[in-house]
Amino acid sequence: MNKDFMLTSALSCELYREVRDLPIVDYHCHLDAMQILNDEPYENITQMWLYGDHYKWRLMRTAGVAEKYITGDAGDFEKFEKYIQALSYAIGSPLYHWSKMELSKYFGVEEEILPQNAELIYKKANEAIKTKCLSPKRIIAMSNVEAICTIEEIFCDLAAHKALAASRFETKVLPAIRGDKAINIEDENFGAYIQKLSEVTRIRITNLTDLLFALDKQLDAFLNAGCVSADYAFEGLNYEKASSAEVNKIFCDALCGRVHDKDKYITYVLTHMIRGSYKRGFAVQLHAGAKRNNNAAMYKLLGADTGYDSVSDRSYMDGLVKILNDCKNIGKTIIFNLNPADNAMVATTVGCFVDGECAGKVQMGAAWWFNDTFDGMTEMLKATCNLSYLKSFVGMLTDSRSIISYPRHDYFRRILCSFVADFVNRGEFTPNTDILKEIVSSVSYYNAKNYFNI
Repeated sequence: MNKDFMLTSALSCELYREVRDLPIVDYHCHLDAMQILNDEPYENITQMWLYGDHYKWRLMRTAGVAEKYITGDAGDFEKFEKYIQALSYAIGSPLYHWSKMELSKYFGVEEEILPQNAELIYKKANEAIKTKCLSPKRIIAMSNVEAICTIEEIFCDLAAHKALAASRFETKVLPAIRGDKAINIEDENFGAYIQKLSEVTRIRITNLTDLLFALDKQLDAFLNAGCVSADYAFEGLNYEKASSAEVNKIFCDALCGRVHDKDKYITYVLTHMIRGSYKRGFAVQLHAGAKRNNNAAMYKLLGADTGYDSVSDRSYMDGLVKILNDCKNIGKTIIFNLNPADNAMVATTVGCFVDGECAGKVQMGAAWWFNDTFDGMTEMLKATCNLSYLKSFVGMLTDSRSIISYPRHDYFRRILCSFVADFVNRGEFTPNTDILKEIVSSVSYYNAKNYFNI
């Protein structure tokens, strides 16, 4: 992995030089705003690399590493060593590429990822943490990040974001509202989530009217805290129209533990939330197709977002199209599909809702989660070129809980530049470098900056 890693031609190298040093707009991630605010230096690389990163946990489990060394009580070096041992054989995995890039960028570690080098890498990385004072803000500054949108639950009090906005930190850290906890009526914790929403809004929520009032109040609170984006995730989506009276009974019964007619409730409340998001000028991000918490025993032990999710084949587009039509005044919308088999469906559906208001007003989202691999990104780019319009694509996101995931943007830019250059090298597109550079720079940075008004 040298400086021309993944760059396949002289033209791709030239295009990459155009975008390499552009700032990053990370419009969807799961970083902890309070952790950024507190800016406490890390003690060791394990804290930065392995705490909370279920991508790495999943790889380790698949390689046969015991849970003790993943989420258990093993020491930080033991956990790091087990990860390096697993990673050393992870041929073809983007985790191998990302880890190499992270070690080089933040810690100056160029040693090969090999089991026998684990202790040396650990020592060198930890020394770099000390000498460079690697804290969250320092790492974000090193990564040339202009703006971060952290995904926050509907009941977030936004205190950390308000404090960051009032601070002198140059990078914008903006909240992106996520409404799933108020929508997923089947969740065993639904009642507890509504109680949290009640507490943060100071509204006693006993019926549907109270709920919608509280949701609108939180949408306004996020807007006032600098929010530019709303996010809603669903595995499948069945559209069922219902009156407010029907939905009110469904909601009140759910608060008492009696769940029924979930599709009517989801259709009604999700439509309300999307409409409210458009009204406030938020770009709406819709993440479809994740089947979550498949391992019931491990979910009970570790909770959500711990590496037990998968790709779903449940249908959602028919329901989503009906909801978008009900919204009438559709705003900026990005549809992310986790199932790569849906690429053509999503790429063609977004074309049904675009207009002259702005380029790429409704568009297909970046390859994410299980698809942010070389093949996944390439197939998404192909679908966008073939069926939509690459020039207006808002580009990459980290979707990460790890503070040192920003080399993923560089990884994507390398893939993008080779992808674009290959069209020219095959004689399928103009060799005009002004056009080519505008395409790759727009996708790498400027589109996201303009789309989210950052």
